[in-house]
Amino acid sequence: MIVSGCGGGLERVAFATDQLSYRPGGRVGLTLVNTSALNLGINLCLSRVVSEDGKTAGPADGESCVLEPQTLEPGARVDARKTLSPSIAAGMWRYETTIRLANGAGETVLTAPFAVGSN
Repeated sequence: MIVSGCGGGLERVAFATDQLSYRPGGRVGLTLVNTSALNLGINLCLSRVVSEDGKTAGPADGESCVLEPQTLEPGARVDARKTLSPSIAAGMWRYETTIRLANGAGETVLTAPFAVGSN
């Protein structure tokens, strides 16, 4: 199941998680599809988890990132697997990432909310 989200770049991308709920320390599948007619810069490795009230949860221990963005052509998709922190609080969360437009401007996009339950 893919649950898509929104954000400033809604008309440019579809950003989704692979499930509606997870446990702390669980693996989340992320998919971002370029629905625009332009190339976009993206790096899902830099995505972060945010709560409905804007708090962030740190990455899982040992998770590393490549800082180079990739170019995503129109219609193309990129997938990533992220691990939730084992200490993430139960509640509703989203993944947030930034897409880069050809002019260098960034737009924040969010997945739909997903639930994190207690262990």
